[in-house]
Formats: sequence, structure tokens, C-alpha cells
Amino acid sequence: MEVRQEEHIAGGGKIRSFILGFNDGLISVFTLLVGVAAATLKQGNEIVILTGVAALVSGAISMGLGEYISSKSEAQYIRNELKRERAEIKLFPKEEEEEVRQILRKWGLKGDNLEESIKTITSDKDSWIDFLTKSELGLEEPENPLIGGAITFVAFILGSLITLFPYFIPIGLTSLIISSIISFTMLFIVGGLKTGITGESFVKSGLEMVLVGLIAFVVSYFVGLWLEPSGV
Repeated sequence: MEVRQEEHIAGGGKIRSFILGFNDGLISVFTLLVGVAAATLKQGNEIVILTGVAALVSGAISMGLGEYISSKSEAQYIRNELKRERAEIKLFPKEEEEEVRQILRKWGLKGDNLEESIKTITSDKDSWIDFLTKSELGLEEPENPLIGGAITFVAFILGSLITLFPYFIPIGLTSLIISSIISFTMLFIVGGLKTGITGESFVKSGLEMVLVGLIAFVVSYFVGLWLEPSGV
């Protein structure tokens, strides 16, 4: 009998960091440039480009540092929980063993199988801590915060450049149209790629991202048109 091999995504945290940075860079800079382009594109592409570059730099730094600080705080919390579990096992081994028993009972283990499993888990302190951390607290070993921050930083720049680069071509309103087409296409692709983590439908997830971008596009564009007569 052939055993079915389950596929799991490795590096889910890194994928999350990339999608977070790329998606935020794409949407935030795209919608900002739509409003600025609607208000100033008749005067040339320079203002749009300067705005986009400024948004790219400030956004990438903000997102990268934000992801780093968030990941670092999460990592510190997990380390504190591991330290606490280690101390509790040392000070209250019977109580901690009972916690293992209760968890395994919820999983359906009984009798000799239950006791043998408890004995196996509690015979090694590292395995004991790992079991309680994951099963009781739902925590995983933290990834390097620097890696997450760097991935988000680079991904934000990539997302921003995709929507910004058409404005470097001085073709007036066509630059906005090209940028919008590329941005909506990438929003659909990124939304679909999220299904590798969420398990949702590729098309559904992609269309949801496009809808979010479309709403932001409409609002930003008409705000830009409204501001145009004021000389912004």
C-alpha cells in the first residue's frame, strides 16, 4: 500500500514577508501615483516620478523596519515562552506531565498507548518543551527578524518599481494606462499566489486583490481630478 505524501510549504514566514512587502509597495505606490497623475500628468511626468521615488524609499524603509521590529518582538515572546516552559518542567514536572496527558487524551489516545506516548515525550526535555510549546501554545521556532525585514524591504521596492517604471516613458496619459494594466495584472498574480498559503481558489483570491486595487484606483483618480483645478 502506497503512503500518500503530504506537501507542506517550507519558509512560510519568508513567503508572508515577501507578499506583505510586495503587495503593500504595489498598492500604496500605485494608488498614490494614480491620484498624482490625474492631477499633474498634463504638466509632464516629473512630479509623478519624484512622488513615486519618494514613496518607494520612505515606504520600503518603513515596511522593512516595521517587519523587523514586529518579527523581533514575536521572536522575543516565543523565547520567553520557551524559557517559561523550561522552568515549569524543572519546577513542576508532575503538573507539566499532566498537561501532556490532557493534550494526548484530546487527540484520542487511551490506555497503554497514552502512557507510552507520555513516557516517550517526557523522557527528553527538549522534546517535552517542543511538544508543549507547539501543542499547548501553538508557537513555532521564530525565524531571523533580519531576514524578514530584508525580504519585506526588497519586496516593497519591487512592487513599487513595477507600478512606477511606465511613468519614466513620457507618453502622457498612456503611462497611467500602462501602469494600471501592469499593476492590476500583478495584483491578480500576487493574490493568486497567496493561495499557496491560504488554500483558497487562485482565481477568487486574485480577483479579490484586483477588486481592492480597483476601488483604490477609482477613489485616487477622482480625488486627483478634483484637486487638479486648484493647481496641485
